Amino acid sequence: MIVQSTMVRFMRVLGRVVVDHPGLVTALSLVLTLFLFSNIHNLRTGTDLTDLFGDRDPQWRAASQIGKELGYGNQLFVLIEAPEGGSDTTGEMEEMADRLTADMMASGLFKQARCGLQEKELLNMVRFFTWNFPSFVLPEQSEDLKRRLDPQQIHQTVRRAATELVTPFSSLGTNYFVADPLGLMEVAAQNSRGFSQFASFDLTWGEGNRFFSKDHKALLIVAEPRQPAVDYKFAEQVVQWTRARIQSESAEAAFRDAGVHAVAAGAYVYAEQEHKFIETNIRRVSLISIVGNLLLCLLIYPRIPLLLLSLLPTSLGILWTTGVASFYPGEVNLISLSFIAILAGLGDDQVVHFFNRVPQEWAKGGTLNAAVLRTFETTGSSVLFCILTAATATAALATSSFKALAEFGFILTVGMFMMMFHTLLTVPALMQLWWRFSKPRAPETITFRFLPFLARKSVDFVGRHARLVVALALGTFLLSLFFLPKVRMDARFEINGGADNPAVAAQNRLSAKFGIEGSPNVLLIAGGQQEVLQRAEDLTAGLEAYRQRGVLKSIFSPTNLLPSVRTQQQRAASLANIDLAASARALEDSLRENGFRTEPQQPFIDRLRNLAQGAEPITLEEAAEFLPPGLLDNSIRKTKDGSYVVAVAFYATDPNATQVVPETVLESWRAQFGPFVEFSFDKINRDMQSRVLHDSRRALVWTAAAIVLIVYLCFRNLRVSLVVLMPIAFAIIVTFGLLLLVRHRFSFMSITAIPLIIGIGIDNGIHLVRRYLENESNGILATAKASGAALIQSNLTTIIGFGALMASSFAPLAEMGLVTSLGVALALAGGLWLVPAVILLGEETKRGDMSRPTE
Repeated sequence: MIVQSTMVRFMRVLGRVVVDHPGLVTALSLVLTLFLFSNIHNLRTGTDLTDLFGDRDPQWRAASQIGKELGYGNQLFVLIEAPEGGSDTTGEMEEMADRLTADMMASGLFKQARCGLQEKELLNMVRFFTWNFPSFVLPEQSEDLKRRLDPQQIHQTVRRAATELVTPFSSLGTNYFVADPLGLMEVAAQNSRGFSQFASFDLTWGEGNRFFSKDHKALLIVAEPRQPAVDYKFAEQVVQWTRARIQSESAEAAFRDAGVHAVAAGAYVYAEQEHKFIETNIRRVSLISIVGNLLLCLLIYPRIPLLLLSLLPTSLGILWTTGVASFYPGEVNLISLSFIAILAGLGDDQVVHFFNRVPQEWAKGGTLNAAVLRTFETTGSSVLFCILTAATATAALATSSFKALAEFGFILTVGMFMMMFHTLLTVPALMQLWWRFSKPRAPETITFRFLPFLARKSVDFVGRHARLVVALALGTFLLSLFFLPKVRMDARFEINGGADNPAVAAQNRLSAKFGIEGSPNVLLIAGGQQEVLQRAEDLTAGLEAYRQRGVLKSIFSPTNLLPSVRTQQQRAASLANIDLAASARALEDSLRENGFRTEPQQPFIDRLRNLAQGAEPITLEEAAEFLPPGLLDNSIRKTKDGSYVVAVAFYATDPNATQVVPETVLESWRAQFGPFVEFSFDKINRDMQSRVLHDSRRALVWTAAAIVLIVYLCFRNLRVSLVVLMPIAFAIIVTFGLLLLVRHRFSFMSITAIPLIIGIGIDNGIHLVRRYLENESNGILATAKASGAALIQSNLTTIIGFGALMASSFAPLAEMGLVTSLGVALALAGGLWLVPAVILLGEETKRGDMSRPTE
C-alpha cells in the first residue's frame, strides 16, 4: 500500500501542476521540442554492416579485418558481354573495358581496376616462379624438374626455341623465352593456382592477358574500391557511379551498334541492393503504421480536437525520441530505424484511457478540474505503471550484446518515456488551455464511436457464459502448451530482395560466364609472418581432404603463392642432388651454340648459380616485388601493429550448405594448429541467431521478473497479481500454438517478440483490475464496460503498429511484427474476456462459501 499511496500523492501533485499551470507545462514542452528538433539533423543512419554486431564479436571483427585491412572479397566486377550471335565484337569489348578501367582509376573511388594483366606483370610472375622454383616444386614434380634441368635436355630445349620459339605463353614470344628459357613455369606454377587466385574466386582465365570467358563472349573487369563493401553508403556511391559510366559508354554509337553491354556485379552491388531493400521496407512499414493508425483514429474519435490530441503523444514522442537518439547513440541502424512504425502504434495507448476517464469522472459530479485531478490519481497512476512495464521489456532488450538489438531496445525505451511525458503533461495541459476558450458545458456522452457498443456486447457475453469462456481459454492454453516443444527455429536468414534483385541477376551472369560463385568461407589467422604461413598450410591440408571428398569445390590459400620457410626448405632439400651450376653452364653454352646473345638471359643464369649455392627462402616483401597488386596482398598482409593476417578461403560444392566443415572438426584444428576465426555469412547467420536467442531469452527472464515485481508492488496481493498476469501467459502460449497450427516457420525474432508482448500486453490487466479495485461495488462487468472501449482502442493501434511490420519482406522484421501483433491481440482477449470471467467465477465461489451454514 505504501507504493500505491506514494504513487497517488505523486500523481495528485503532478495533476495540480498541470491544472494550475498549463501554460508553463506547454511552454516547457515547446522549448524541449525545439531543442531536440534542432539536433535531429545530426542523427546518422549507420551504414557499416559490421557495426550492427558491435566490436566485441570476433566474427565481425574478422569481417572488418578482412574488409578493411585485407580488402578480401571487396571486388566490384563489371561484365562486358557480346550480343547473342552476330559478328565478332572483341574489339569493342576490349575498348569499353579499357575506357571503364581508366575512368575507375581516375575517379578516386578505386584502389585498382583491371581487365587483364599487363605483359610486364605476367613476365614478373613468370620470374617469380622460375627464379624461386625450389620453393614451389612438390615431391611428385621433382622428376619432371630434374629432366628439364638436365644439361642434355637444356640443349634440346634451347635448340627447339631457336627454330620454333614455342612457349607456354606463345603470345609473349621472345620476352617469355628470356624470362623462362627452360619452361620451368609449367612445373613451378602448377601447384600455385596463382592466376585463378588473382580475383580470390574460382576464376578460369581466358586466353592472352585479358580476362575473357571460355566462350570469349564476356570480358571481366576486376576492381577494388577504396572502402569495404560493408559500408553501405560508400557501396551505393561506387555502384551508382559505375552504372552511370556504363550507361554513358553504352550510349555511344560504336558500342550501341555493336550490341555490347555491361553490368556491375559482386559484393558492392549486393550491399547497395540490401541497403535499398531494407530502407524501402522501413519506409513501407512506417507509412502503413502511421496511415493505418490515422485512419483508425478518424474512424474512432467523434471530434477533431480529440483526434488531434490523441495523435500528439505519437508525433511528439517520435520527434523527441529521434532528437534524443541524435545525441546518443548518435545513429540509428537498419533494425532500430523501425522504432517509428512501432511508436506510431504505441503512441495513443495510454492517452485514450485518460480521454475515456475524464468525462466519466465529471459525470459523477463536481467541476471539470476536479474530474481531471481524480483521473490523474486513478488512471494516471495506471498509465505510469503501464509505461514502466512496457519500458521494462524494451530496456531488457537494450542490455543485449547484439548491438543492433541493444540500440533497438534503447530507442524504444526512450520512446516509452517520451510518450509518458506527453500523455501525462503535454496533452492534459493543452486540454486545459483549450477549455479556457471552449469549455464543455457537460461531460462527453460519446468519447469513441462504436467501441463502447462493442465492449458492452463482449462483456455481456462474458457475463452470461463466464464458465464457457474460462473453459475455452484453458483448453486452448493447455493444447498450445502441449505442442510448444515442437517449435523449431529456421536455420537460415537472409537479406534478400527477391528473384528480381539486380544483384542476384548479375551474380548469376558472373557465375555462368566465369565460375565466380557467392561469398567464401574464410579461416582468419593472426600472428608472425612464418607462424601464420605455417598454420595456413596445416589448415589448407585439412581442407584438402574435404575437397578430395567432393565437399569443397575449391580452396584458396596464400601459401600457394608464398609457402612458409619450413615448407620452402623441405622442398628445396628434395632437389639437393640437382647440379644447378651444371644447368647454368649448359644453358649458357646452348644459347651461344644456337646464336643467342646471353646478356638477356644472364639474370636467369646468375639466379641458377645462386640457387646452386643455396638461396634464401622467399619472404612476403620479396614476393610483393614480383606479384601484381591484389594477387597475394588480399590474403596475407601486415597490419598496423606489425603482426600479419592470413585468410584461407574455401567454397562449398553445395552452395546451400549452411556448415561445410563441422564445428567439431574446426575445434580439433584449433587444438592442433592454434587459434583462428571462422568467417562466413552462413556462420554469421548461425551465430547471430544464437546470440539473439540468448539475448532474447535473457531479456525474457528479466522482463518477466521485473514485471511480476512491478505488478505485485502495484497490487500488494498475490492472487490479484496472478489474475493481472494471467492474460500474458495465455497470450504468449496460445500465440505460438496458433502459429504452429498453421505450420508457421519460426525465426529467432519470434523469441525477441515475447518481452514486447509481456511489456505491452500487461497494460490491459493493470488498467482493468486497478479500476475494479477502486470500487468493487461496481462489479467487474460494469468496470469492463467502462474501460472496454479504451482497452480496445489502445490495443488496436498497437496491433496496427506491429502488424505493419508484417508488410516487410525483411523476414526478421516481419516475424517480429506477426508474433507481437498476434500476441497483443490475444492479450486483449485475455484482458477483456478472461480476466472478467475469472473474477466472476471467483466472486461466485466466494458468495457460495459465505452462504454455506457453519456447524
